[in-house]
Formats: sequence, C-alpha cells, structure tokens
Amino acid sequence: MQTKLSLQSWRVALWGAVTFLLFSVLFWYLLDVYIKFQIGKREAFSSTPPTPFLPSIVSGAVALLLTALALVALWWLQTWRKPVALRAGFARHKGNAELCIWLLLLILLMAISPSLPEHSHIATCRCCLFTVNEACGHGPISATELPSQGSYYFSAGPGTYAGMYASGPKGLTKYGFDKFAFENIEADRTPFGWPVSGITLDAVPRESEWHIVFEPYTAGNPFVWFLGWLILQAIIGISKWWFRLNNSL
Repeated sequence: MQTKLSLQSWRVALWGAVTFLLFSVLFWYLLDVYIKFQIGKREAFSSTPPTPFLPSIVSGAVALLLTALALVALWWLQTWRKPVALRAGFARHKGNAELCIWLLLLILLMAISPSLPEHSHIATCRCCLFTVNEACGHGPISATELPSQGSYYFSAGPGTYAGMYASGPKGLTKYGFDKFAFENIEADRTPFGWPVSGITLDAVPRESEWHIVFEPYTAGNPFVWFLGWLILQAIIGISKWWFRLNNSL
C-alpha cells in the first residue's frame, strides 16, 4: 500500500512539473503576442490597456488541455490491447481521476498568481515613470524623448518594455528636454503578481495611454505556487498514509 501511494505521489508530481513548464512557456509567449497585438492594432487606443489576466487564463486552459490529451493518449496505448471487459476506464486507470483534480488545482493557482493586482495613483513626469524611463533612451535624438511613432516595444536590462500614447511635437523646454517626455501626468499604477509583482502597468486615466514592463523574475510566481502545490500534495499523502497505518494497527 505504501509503495502504491508513493508511486502515485511521484506520478502526480511528474505530471505537475510537465503542466508547470507548459503553462510557463505558454504564458510568456501569449503575453508577448497579446501586447504586440495591442500595439499593432491602432484601434487599441479605444480599448483597455493590456493585462496578464487573459494570457494567464488562456495559458492555463491550453496547458491543462495538452496535459489531459497526453494522459488520454498514454491510457489508450496502455489499454488498447486488453479485452474490453478487462480494460479500466480512463478515470480509474492508475488514479487518473485524482491526478486530474490535482492538475486542475495547480492550473488554477498558476493562472491566478500572475494576475493578482494592487492599485496606486502617482503623479510625476512621463519619463520619470520606471515603466517609461528605458523607452526615453530609445528616441531618435537623445535620451530625453519618447519614440515619435506613438508606441514602443523592446527588451532592455531587467525586462521588456511596451507602451502606447498619443505623441505630438511639443517642442523643447528651456533646458533642452522634450516637453512631451517630461510633461507632468497622473497615472494609475497596477503591479500584477503575488508574491512577486513582476508586471507593472501605468495607465493614464481618461486618456488612451499606457506603459507596461514585465520582468523575468515574475516567472517565480507560478513556480512558488507549484512548490506550494507539491507541499500540499505531500502533506495530504502523508496524512493518508498515517491514517491507513493507524487503521491497520
């Protein structure tokens, strides 16, 4: 009984690791595609700023579907030669029902973790925002202006930066800085993710302007929840073993 329980725990952990890797790759790819789509679609000026919510939900659904399909394929390969009367159903085969419940719980935890928001309101100059200051160094003249096309998307230093804004020529200040880049604005700041806020969105209220940065260490959020999921599985597995041991005495 103990060996069977141990094998089932290792099987759940293995498929959990596969699901975690699938989700992580899909999330970063879809977040990248989603933001590029928003930048390339000029109608995005009339839409809400991009958030990690949609990419995380889609990534979770696709990762769970791919894992489920792999489990079904393995079940079929292992049982198709057996007579129908001796063939175990998918749910009863090697504890697949319990495994699917564990994987669903893991997906829910990982899909929620990158999208947990906090909110604050700040007032400062546009290029003083940390979500924007890297972009100010990508202007055509110097490190004192934003790209004139009204959007940007690039990777630099600790993360990837993207933004959309209605930029127009406003001239230079008396110190030679671009007036638009150093114009004082108010922005609603929303860091996403728990326990690490690695995705930060600054959106200007009542304006079609937003700036977002996502940093690599935010990938630690799904990993932290994956470790918590493994610990929970171990605790429940040990509890089951202890309960059965006491009943057998």
